[in-house]
Amino acid sequence: MSKFIDELISKSGVAISNGKNEPALAELLLEYGYTPERLATGESLWNTASSLNSLQKKESGEQLAATEALNQAIEAANAVYIPHMKVARIAFRNDINRWAQLELKGKRKKSQSGWMGQTKVFYSNLLADELALEKMAGYGQTREKLEAGQQLVEKTEVQLAVRKKEMGEAQDATKKRDKAIDELQEWYSDYIEIARLALADQPQYLEMMGIVSPS
Repeated sequence: MSKFIDELISKSGVAISNGKNEPALAELLLEYGYTPERLATGESLWNTASSLNSLQKKESGEQLAATEALNQAIEAANAVYIPHMKVARIAFRNDINRWAQLELKGKRKKSQSGWMGQTKVFYSNLLADELALEKMAGYGQTREKLEAGQQLVEKTEVQLAVRKKEMGEAQDATKKRDKAIDELQEWYSDYIEIARLALADQPQYLEMMGIVSPS
């Protein structure tokens, strides 16, 4: 899709520019209704499509960067959270209440929202429970270490919000780009077909329009 769009913008840009700025070529096209105003319309469509295509690429790049940053934040948080969670399972092995409060049972959720929920519940409930903190400290997991783990989760939550924002902006940019490309494609298709007729006996002008072999 991206290759098609880039090729369309490149080819249509050349065809519109030459049809507008080459006097002999413009004169032949004028006979088929392609006035300077009509060519200016095509140029405007091209400018919009080209600009929105550049914006879409920028937003897509920012989305990819935000996704990478989020993945790295989750990895860093898990490097601390998973050991904390495993220690808690040992510390509260026979404590059904805290197993429920800290969501220690079962596998860790794979979805980002599920993972975020589990980790936030774990640290918030654990850090609010002085008796539980004493128990964890007996296994070398101090309040400071647990707070550090909570901070990593909070940083991940920020990155998740950034990624959602970038996703929304990328989707919006793609929607606008695609609409502009459709409009340019429609205008350009008619333009090229007319050019094939207008320039049928002028192969050098066909080449200037990017039409190598007329049909």
